[in-house]
Amino acid sequence: MAHRLFAALRLSLGAIALTAVSVILLAAPEFSEPAALAAKSLLLDISRAGNNLVAVGNRGHVVVSTDEGITWSQSVTPTRAMLTGVSFANATHGWAVGHDGVIIATTDGGRTWTRQDDSQDMETVFLDVHFRDANHGFAVGAYGRFVETADGGRLWTARKVADSDFHFNRLTGGPGGLLYLVGEAGTVLVSRDAGRTWDVSEMPYEGSLFAAVPLDEHNVVVAGLRGHILTSSDQGGSWTDHSSETKVLISSGIRLENGAIIFAGQGGNFFLSSDSGETFNHWQPADFATSIAEIIATSDGAIVTVGEAGAVKLTLPVIP
Repeated sequence: MAHRLFAALRLSLGAIALTAVSVILLAAPEFSEPAALAAKSLLLDISRAGNNLVAVGNRGHVVVSTDEGITWSQSVTPTRAMLTGVSFANATHGWAVGHDGVIIATTDGGRTWTRQDDSQDMETVFLDVHFRDANHGFAVGAYGRFVETADGGRLWTARKVADSDFHFNRLTGGPGGLLYLVGEAGTVLVSRDAGRTWDVSEMPYEGSLFAAVPLDEHNVVVAGLRGHILTSSDQGGSWTDHSSETKVLISSGIRLENGAIIFAGQGGNFFLSSDSGETFNHWQPADFATSIAEIIATSDGAIVTVGEAGAVKLTLPVIP
């Protein structure tokens, strides 16, 4: 059995061609090991849990910040599998997913975690997780893997929501019941009823997509390989290309409270827009050239990135 390293890590780490690697079918050790540099090792996703930030990554690492990303403490988890996605429904209830079919949950804001999978699925690689509330959530991943729960993760049910087996890289919620699922080969699926049904959006781009940023009930911006950025004003019915001349992989994106959009990705490259994605300005901070897996805004007007260098807090430039 093989899976593609790049999609599983949600990073470009010299494997943009999605190199196949073997997965050794051995049960993961029971608990993650304490690591003094856990917050500076590979981290792949970050989520807000009330006033705190929670990031996940390599070897089952979970780190928590109570001061908007200045300092971090590690939480012990019941796995050493790579964790690739994390989502919090509120300040206390959160879920993380990753390799070996791992799904772990917390009810205390990320301080302690329990397993929700059966520890038997060594073939699944989850790449993202999204919870609408403390009961309803979805986990998605390699080869079209899609599971959902309606009871906070006590029971997970698999579904096939697309005809292909392309990797699902990112699941993002919008206003109301809107959900956007993006992945390989220009895959964009749209749900307008909180995940009950899914429609395929016809894309003018056939490369992999890794980020989706809903702006309101109609407008959404997606991004992916080689600086590709596309906008839709009709929930994915049609698309306009706004791709960057900086041809790097874009892995993540957010919308700030002031309406600005930030995309980030390979090599510490950022793309900033103040006009709903019509135009983007390129920004690369000095002395910051590490690949980024995810970004999140902080309450003090900065951002925290997670990726190859772990968690890094950055001051934003003025977005014109």
